[in-house]
Amino acid sequence: MKKILFSIISFVILISLPNALQLPVDVTAENVILLNLDTNEVIYEKNPDNQVILASLTKIMTAYTVINNVENLDKKVTITEDDLANLYGFTCAGLELNDKVSYRDLLYGMMLVSGADASQALALHISGSKEAFNELMNKEASKVGLRHSNFADSYGGDDNNVSTAREMSFLLKTALEDETFKKIFTTNYYTMTNGLQVVNYTASLATFHGLDSKIITGNKSGYTPEAGLLLASTATIKGTNYLLITCKSKENTYLTQHVLDSYKIYNYLENIEFKEQTLIKKGTILKKIKTHNSTISEYLIMIDKDIKATLTDEEYNNVTFDYHIVDKLTPENKIGDNLGYVDILVNNEIIDTYHVYLHDEIFSYQKESKIIIIIIIALIFIIIVLLCTNIMNFEKKRF
Repeated sequence: MKKILFSIISFVILISLPNALQLPVDVTAENVILLNLDTNEVIYEKNPDNQVILASLTKIMTAYTVINNVENLDKKVTITEDDLANLYGFTCAGLELNDKVSYRDLLYGMMLVSGADASQALALHISGSKEAFNELMNKEASKVGLRHSNFADSYGGDDNNVSTAREMSFLLKTALEDETFKKIFTTNYYTMTNGLQVVNYTASLATFHGLDSKIITGNKSGYTPEAGLLLASTATIKGTNYLLITCKSKENTYLTQHVLDSYKIYNYLENIEFKEQTLIKKGTILKKIKTHNSTISEYLIMIDKDIKATLTDEEYNNVTFDYHIVDKLTPENKIGDNLGYVDILVNNEIIDTYHVYLHDEIFSYQKESKIIIIIIIALIFIIIVLLCTNIMNFEKKRF
């Protein structure tokens, strides 16, 4: 009789380098990543793992570091000459010597108007020196899990402030889980306790180009000639929340190309419909693996739940699978062995890779024979014991 062993398994997604489709629209930005914040899926990407100069996107890390290391953000500090020193050529919030402002004020001044003076003041008042604050920033980055990022100052003036679009998307997503950061990131106007008003002008730039300024719900921009134009933003489109990082957009006349690139992607999302598509149904047999020198003839790999992804109908119709699963199993294979993987592709682009593992022991004929012999010996021993017991009882009754 043919014996078959079923292995009902769940795929395990590779988390080190999640894959996504290439960006379907043409933008000048050299590095892009689009994340669905509701499902935590990377939807589209363009060179997301290339290291880039961050410019003022560095301030996202500065804000995250401050919020995680200051207990009372409403504590006030006095602006000193050191806070304002050596910032010629950088955008400033407009702080003046001896101004009394809170850490919260400085965070708004840094994030909304990209004030280098507010950034430097935060670094000096929290850590005592620029170097100590840089060390703190990199320590926090390591905690978050950023492996290809480095932070060399608090405001992004140093070209050694580097990261990748993917790591910045992860940092921003993590930071947005904090309500204080989220409120600052999504605010366009703020008045400091010293009366100084700061404004985020990204919405105005969108309006200038005839774009809907309400699409972007939060943002932080950046620019230096070396870094190009950068924008980290969030948007809500058709009830879905997105996070977008664009880096190294080309310069245009008004230095607004980063906004135009981002809107081109958001406008594309407005004209398509994403759905949660079932790619592999529960109960699907992936493969029947032949076994050798075993008590079973086949080992079946079966899915225990639906495997899904968020795709457009067009993308779903172009889904294919590339199987790389072993053809043979023997009793030498052990539970936990990697049996291979399955690539899921859309338009011949890999969007996810899943690994399959052995969940059951493969028994050999010899092992089964030994087990049978042991069982037979045990049964014979039990029978002999019972017979002896009965004989002894019988003899006792006779006498």
